[in-house]
Amino acid sequence: MTSSDMEQAESELQDLREEVAETTKEIIKLVARRAELAKRIGEVKSKGSLPIDNEKVEDALLEDVLRECKRLGLDQQLGAKILATLVKDSKKTQRAQVGGKVQPLITPMVMMAKATEIEKSGKKLIRLDVGEPDFRPPKAVLDAVSNALYSYKTYYTVGRGIPELLSALKTYLAVRYNYREAAENQLIVTPGGRFAVYSALATVASEGDSVVVIEPNWPAYKEGLDYIGARAITIRTTMEEGWEPSPERVKAAIRPNTKAIILSYPANPTGKIMERGSFREIVEIADDHGLTVISDEIYNDYAYKGCPTILEKLPKRYILTSSFSKAWSMTGFRVGYSLAPAETSARMLKALGLMITCVPEFIQRGAVKALESVDEVSHNSRVMEERIDATTAELEKIGALELVKPEGAIYAFPQAKDPNFDSAAFAMELLEKKGVTISPGTGFGDYPRCFRLSLGQPQETLSAGVRKIGELLS
Repeated sequence: MTSSDMEQAESELQDLREEVAETTKEIIKLVARRAELAKRIGEVKSKGSLPIDNEKVEDALLEDVLRECKRLGLDQQLGAKILATLVKDSKKTQRAQVGGKVQPLITPMVMMAKATEIEKSGKKLIRLDVGEPDFRPPKAVLDAVSNALYSYKTYYTVGRGIPELLSALKTYLAVRYNYREAAENQLIVTPGGRFAVYSALATVASEGDSVVVIEPNWPAYKEGLDYIGARAITIRTTMEEGWEPSPERVKAAIRPNTKAIILSYPANPTGKIMERGSFREIVEIADDHGLTVISDEIYNDYAYKGCPTILEKLPKRYILTSSFSKAWSMTGFRVGYSLAPAETSARMLKALGLMITCVPEFIQRGAVKALESVDEVSHNSRVMEERIDATTAELEKIGALELVKPEGAIYAFPQAKDPNFDSAAFAMELLEKKGVTISPGTGFGDYPRCFRLSLGQPQETLSAGVRKIGELLS
């Protein structure tokens, strides 16, 4: 290239850079104009006490953006990502206009922190908020962890998990679910089930994407999606329909940018177990639309009727997540696992390596022994079923409440008959006047009349707590 060519190229490049700069400034001006419109919309919504979120408006705007991207030859993923950023900023602006009219959600984690702070002052509470069984971890687990520590199993391991635990998980899945196709490159040992869920979400969805979530449900799904900039498309089920979502509603919830459907049964907080036929239909809908099924099966050992699993017939795209926290009462150990196709598992493993490196080997040694402790799991499951029966009977004595009896998990989710009931206000009043903690239903979706009781306490404690709830409602 001659010096003349280079000078011409430099001149052309400078012109293009100046045009890019001017175009960028125009974009910023438009963003500022959009922010001003969002502020005015927030003022109108505040005056009219209107909700901030409007899924129909967001869906229509997404369709418009994707059509425009296609017309202009612009990558639709980029368009969806830009829109997601703009919508998130608009909602933040609108919430600022509403101000104190919007109360922060009292999630299970928020209630747990508040109750723990009160207990530090010496006040004794009846804790029905924490999703944690009161059972002891198996002794074999404690011995294995102790032996591993004193054998100096305290160094880095491979990120996926030690071979002994991966092999034990393969055997467990074969015996427990008759699933014999698991390969070690499909399994990952994770720091708790929560990280397995987060890495699953972050692997299949990114900023601008959406994922279908059936509510009421564990809030961490929506929180994780919000953190990565993806949108939760919620399907609201009701007690009147037995907390059962129809496959047709799931299909109708799928958007052009939808990447996955989350299934989690037995469900937290309702204890619902989806009918096998509906479960299978939803999996087939996911297959037809090229979606990943993320199946969180952490409560499968607390199922008191046949509970479907994706291991019965794997979807084309799938991620199974689970944990040792509930069935083996190992919440503080922070160890879980995931099962996914090798390529998906490799992407999830990359996230674990970036953030965690590996689960400590001495904890993994304990998990190996947990998988052999079938008697303890059977005992815990049997006791929890007895608690569900007894607590349901106690709740049914309270005329102000109604309940669909849980079919599994470790919770009850009663609903007040009063249409104006505010479970968040009731939870605070119950804590202050009766020393009982519960989780308001608003932490699990749009359920202000409901609240969650965790059955992770001895039955006499559960009964005492329910009686105090009844006293306050009478």
